[in-house]
Amino acid sequence: MILRRILATTASFAFVVGTLASCGGGTGESTAATAATTAKPQVASFLILQGDTVRSPEALTDEEKTFLSCVQQSRFPQGSRIVWRFKALDPLSGKALDDKAIKSFDLTLPDGKTQAFKYGGHPGGANAVPTDFFWTSGFSLPKDYPTGAFTYQIKVTTLDGAVGTWDQFKVAAALLTVVPLGKR
Repeated sequence: MILRRILATTASFAFVVGTLASCGGGTGESTAATAATTAKPQVASFLILQGDTVRSPEALTDEEKTFLSCVQQSRFPQGSRIVWRFKALDPLSGKALDDKAIKSFDLTLPDGKTQAFKYGGHPGGANAVPTDFFWTSGFSLPKDYPTGAFTYQIKVTTLDGAVGTWDQFKVAAALLTVVPLGKR
C-alpha cells in the first residue's frame, strides 16, 4: 500500500514537472518572448475613404458665395467648379492619412483622364486658421458641358501598398449630376 502511494505520487510529480517544462517553465515568459520577437506590425491592405463634393466659389457672385460655396451638393450647373474633399482612413488605427503616408490620391474623370488630389488645411487663405486637413481636387465644367450623370472614381494608394477606391452609388437620384447653366 505504501509502495503504491509512493509510485502514484512520483508519477503525478513527473507528469506535473513534464507539463510545466513543455510550457516554457510554466510562467509563459518564454512563449511570450518568442511571440514578441516574431510578431510583425499589422499593416492595412485596404483603406476607408470618406468625402463629399462641394461647389467652388469660382463663377459665383459675392451673395451666392455665402450660401453655395463649399456647401455639400451633388448637382452642379454648367460653368461651375466641382470640388472633391476626401480623407483616406487607416482601418486599423482609424486615423486620417496625410501626404507623408500616401503614394497617390487620384480622381478619374468621365473621359478617363486622371488628376491628383492635393493635401492641405481648410479653410485655406492667407489669414485663415485651418480647422481640418484633407485632400482636394477640382474640375471646372465648361458652359457647354453635357448635362446628366457625371461618373468618376477615386483611388488612393499608400506607401505601404494599401488601396482604397470610391465609386458613386448606382442610384440615378444620388449620382453627381451636371444641370443646365442657371439651374440648381
